[in-house]
Amino acid sequence: MDLLVRYIEDRDFSQARLGRYAGVSRQFIHKLTSGETRTCSQRVGELIEEALAVLPGTLFAAEVSPVRRQRVASSAPSGRPRTESTSARAAAQRGAFADARSHS
Repeated sequence: MDLLVRYIEDRDFSQARLGRYAGVSRQFIHKLTSGETRTCSQRVGELIEEALAVLPGTLFAAEVSPVRRQRVASSAPSGRPRTESTSARAAAQRGAFADARSHS
């Protein structure tokens, strides 16, 4: 996610500092910046955008699935957002942010 990386660098944030602000690990922020993970909870997306002082919706777009609750996702290379699996969402709610793709 090139845009996220640019904002992190422009705002002089470390991945650890951004993770602390958003309540997630440095590793989770790394996964978002590398594209390994493309989704997060709506609240985490809001906190990341708040920390980086960007308008809501700049980095993450809300996605609603008929089966799943609302999530936020960065755009995948195809331009289509990815969804996070139910088990990954449950893990995220417990604070154990797992890679969404490993649970798909």
